[in-house]
Amino acid sequence: MKIPIEIRTEIASYVPNPFFLGRCSHDWYSIVNFPYTKYKWLLNKYGRIHALFHAVRIGEPFLNLELTEFILKNTHISRYFIQRLRLGYGKHGLWGSNISDDVYERILNYKEKYASSSCDDMQSIRQVLEGMGSEDDIKPIIEIYGFTPFPLSPTFRTYIFENSDNLHSNGIVAKAIITYPNLLNAWRRIGYYEVTTDLENPVLQLTLLDLYSISVPSAQVVSEKLHNLQLIGFQLTDTLLGNAMLLFKRRLVDVGESLIEGFSIARKMSKTDILDICLIELLDPTRNLEYVDALDYIIKSVNDPEKQILSAFEKHRIVEDENDPMPFQSHTSLKYSLVVYRYMLRFGAAKSPVVRYLMKEIIIAHTQITNTEELGDADTILDEYYAANVPFEHSLLPLFKKCPRAKPIIYLFKGYLAKLFEFEVREYPYLTFEIPDVDVLTSPAQTKELQQLWLKDIQKCIKFEELVNDEFKKQIIGFFTIYNLTHSSFDYYYDNFGR
Repeated sequence: MKIPIEIRTEIASYVPNPFFLGRCSHDWYSIVNFPYTKYKWLLNKYGRIHALFHAVRIGEPFLNLELTEFILKNTHISRYFIQRLRLGYGKHGLWGSNISDDVYERILNYKEKYASSSCDDMQSIRQVLEGMGSEDDIKPIIEIYGFTPFPLSPTFRTYIFENSDNLHSNGIVAKAIITYPNLLNAWRRIGYYEVTTDLENPVLQLTLLDLYSISVPSAQVVSEKLHNLQLIGFQLTDTLLGNAMLLFKRRLVDVGESLIEGFSIARKMSKTDILDICLIELLDPTRNLEYVDALDYIIKSVNDPEKQILSAFEKHRIVEDENDPMPFQSHTSLKYSLVVYRYMLRFGAAKSPVVRYLMKEIIIAHTQITNTEELGDADTILDEYYAANVPFEHSLLPLFKKCPRAKPIIYLFKGYLAKLFEFEVREYPYLTFEIPDVDVLTSPAQTKELQQLWLKDIQKCIKFEELVNDEFKKQIIGFFTIYNLTHSSFDYYYDNFGR
């Protein structure tokens, strides 16, 4: 039964990227490239206010004259949009540079009253905030000329403002909202209902910067300010809570208690829950932390930090589920910046669950990165974790078998396992790196138990799986030679490699 074209159009308008759907067949290609389908896709993905902005951003060949007509008749266009388009059109690399002449002319002349204007609406709003006007001067820019700020990039959701000076465009709009909250109603009247969601990050941060600019307010004062934002439509999301911690990362020792308790009151949650949310947010890999001040403060404040850190790792899937049909396939780089790995090594002992968890992630990254030039931090942190005596997990042995480079395998066999089994560790002058000295375990009982676990997994590895990696094969043969295993213990080994 053939799916009706209306349903296929609806399907295409909801998929994240219809390009791949269009490659399935000629029919799907035609449907995906219908102007109406593309219009619906823009509307579903970006909304009525920002549909035209993203169509222009994508540019040719996606945006043609027919699609432009659909968008202009059914979505929103502002005078500010025209002003910005004039600045970017024809200038390589800028927004608005990748559209055809006929599309540019059609957008420019769609509303005659916009085309003749030579002013800058954003500059006009800035001047009002500097004291050269009032709220009544901003309202017509919104209600008559349709002013809306441009949409935020995904990274702006976690952008941290250092101060309230020299604000970019969305920061200016946020400051206007803080100064004149009634402007929100003007935007809602023209259909821009997403304004509070779009601008929640700069509005919250600028509010807090002003609140903490002179002294440390009480938690009650902070909660009242936050509650006022809630009353006008802003949500105090987990992301914003994480942003607030990073905003004051160097001042948390002084302001942290007031800030966290203020959020606790405003969100009607316990301080423990607020701290747990902060930790989860700060350990979100997409934040790519450059400093650990905020992370250190939160970790020292939470109950049972090791448990909570591991919980955050699991939530963000730092190490993918091994039962996944395609585990580790996307793990082609480290999830965190170097400062996080180094901090965790200082925070916990080398054999702590947190550090061992990260060592597992480091090894996984090494097995998935095929281009040596892309190793970068992964190579650096492997050296540091190994030198700090972070143990290798015996469950990772199959990953070493597939590892495309020698260093991790040699670290395992010539370093860690040699120490564990008390082999004589010799120098290897042909290596381009040194094998640091390592300690394994101090307890004889633990050492014996760990030896048995490794032997069991090594036996499984060679009995049931092909030794596909030459370096791994060489090292495991050397390991058996030194260990002098019996024929009865490892039949497969002797049958295939001999004594």
